Amino acid sequence: MTETILNDYEHSSGPVITMAVPYARLTDQTPTVGNPCELTSRTAGTQLTGTILSVDAGDSIAVVNVAPAFFGNWEVRNVLTYAAAVEATWGAINVGDAVYYDNSATMPAGVYLSTSPLDNTGAANTLFGHIACITSEAAALYPLGDATASTQDCQVVQRGAGV
Repeated sequence: MTETILNDYEHSSGPVITMAVPYARLTDQTPTVGNPCELTSRTAGTQLTGTILSVDAGDSIAVVNVAPAFFGNWEVRNVLTYAAAVEATWGAINVGDAVYYDNSATMPAGVYLSTSPLDNTGAANTLFGHIACITSEAAALYPLGDATASTQDCQVVQRGAGV
């Protein structure tokens, strides 16, 4: 029985392509509805990503939207690089910037996305999508952050099962 379903529409009404995924196949094995997610894979940086639409704790199954071009609002860390396993450089986040699912142990709790292509161990982060805007009002807010560490609420178009 599904215990939680995404029903707030901070996300776009864009495409929805769902698949049921056992928690054990998710990088974060305690999924939360509405969060971005990453499926595990043999090769770092190649994982499939998407958005958690529902979770069934009884069966340990999450329903994930893996559609390309699905828009969502997520927190994005503005880290660009790591050195000695800690954040080293940061930058403003702008429309069109790549956003990665970041597995770094240094990420703030509840934040899964950053602008860094590598995690704090030097392993490849998976491309999650790109910063995008669905309204001109949102576009006027960018760039967000600066060259100091921060986490920004951003509109992101997910790559999903896209090319």
